[in-house]
Amino acid sequence: MDLLKYMRSQNAMTQDEWERTFEEDAREILVLLAGGQGASKRNGFWEVEHYFIAYVDCQTGALHAGEGRIVYPVSDEEHDAAGILDRFGQETIYRVKARKKAPQEVPEGVAASVQNQFLIVEVLEERPPCLALEEVLAEYRRPVVVADEVLGELTLDKDYDVFEGHVLWQGEQIDVSLEVDAASEDSWTAARQAMKAMLADQDRWDRDMRASAARELTELASEWCESADEDVPEITEESFAWRLGLTSIAMDPDASFSAYVDDDDMFFGHCVVVCGSLADGVASAEMAG
Repeated sequence: MDLLKYMRSQNAMTQDEWERTFEEDAREILVLLAGGQGASKRNGFWEVEHYFIAYVDCQTGALHAGEGRIVYPVSDEEHDAAGILDRFGQETIYRVKARKKAPQEVPEGVAASVQNQFLIVEVLEERPPCLALEEVLAEYRRPVVVADEVLGELTLDKDYDVFEGHVLWQGEQIDVSLEVDAASEDSWTAARQAMKAMLADQDRWDRDMRASAARELTELASEWCESADEDVPEITEESFAWRLGLTSIAMDPDASFSAYVDDDDMFFGHCVVVCGSLADGVASAEMAG
C-alpha cells in the first residue's frame, strides 16, 4: 500500500471502524505528554491526538521511552465548540485506562508514533507521582545546543525535531532551521554540512533563487498589483528579483531545502517559497502564506 492510499483509507473509516483498529482490552498506563497536539477530520468524527514521549505499563512497571500519541474521538459539535485541545496539559503525567493500537502494516513514510498509539477509555489521575517519567521529563527539558564553527549556536526544538539558529546571508541576518531526526546525530551532521555548503556558495544560490522566483512569479505579481487601488510601478523580472529578501532557510539532512522570501508587498504581504536541493538546484518557487 502506498502512502496516499493508506491516508485515504484512514480518512474513510467510520468511528466504529477506527476504534476497532485498537486492541479490545484496556490497560492502565502512566503517560508523559509532550510534543504537541492536534485534531484531524475523519469520516463523521474528529480524531484528537496528544503526543507523548514515554509511558509506563502499570501492570509490568516497564518504562517505554519513545514518541507516541494518546487519541480519542469527538463529534463535529464538540470540535466546533473549541477547547478540545485543552483537555490535557503539556509536559504532564497522566494515569489513564487505554486501548493500545493493534499491529498493522503501514507504508514507508508514516511516522513511528502512528503505530505507538493508545485510545483513551478513562482518565484516572492527573500528575500522579512517577520517578521514571519525572526523570524522562527532566532530560526532555534539558536544552540541546550545538556550537558550529560556521553556523554558530544551534538549539534543538524538541517538539518539532528542528535545530534553530541565525546566519549571515548576503550581509543580512536570516533564520535557519535544520530539520533532523532528534535521535540520530548523523542526521544532525548531515543537515549542518548541507547548510554550510549552501552558505559557502551563497552568491550563486541567492542569484539562482531570485532568478527562478522571478521567472515563475513576475506575471502573477503584475496581476496582483494591477488589482491594487493605487498606482504602482511596473514589475519586470529584473525588478521582481531585486525586490525579494531572503528571511529564512529550512534544510533537511538529504540537502533538500525550502527558502522563505519576503515579497516586498508585491503579493500584499504573502511570502515566496523557493524549494530545491543542493544536488539538483532550484526546483520550484511559489507564493504562500
